[in-house]
Amino acid sequence: MIEFRGLIEPAIAALAAERVTQPQLTELGEIFSEQERKVEAGEPYAEEDTRFHELIGEASRNELLTTILGVIWDVLRESREQWLQTNQRAHSSLDAHRRILAALAAHDPDAARRAAAEHIKAVGEGILRLIGGGKIT
Repeated sequence: MIEFRGLIEPAIAALAAERVTQPQLTELGEIFSEQERKVEAGEPYAEEDTRFHELIGEASRNELLTTILGVIWDVLRESREQWLQTNQRAHSSLDAHRRILAALAAHDPDAARRAAAEHIKAVGEGILRLIGGGKIT
């Protein structure tokens, strides 16, 4: 699943950087701010995390990619809620989302692709560490 996310989500982010609207950027900023508030308060924020990624999918304006992304989130929902429980992981995710949001706001598809790829790679490596695996190359 992580390999699949690593293939599709950077492409979605790149398309979104080219196509995102100002209202979508505003909403992404609001979602990010709520994530940040919840992380600082030690509250779960998986719902905001999911919405952040979904809105990037919507901003790509590619219905098939958005549908595939929705399927991925449905499959990963429970494991993602558990994954985001630690303070370190939550802050790492926020940092990645901050970079993705900045790339989208700059309408920079290359930076958005890189930021999304780095985010997915870090999540994948973290999961592998949890289960005793190796590194993602």
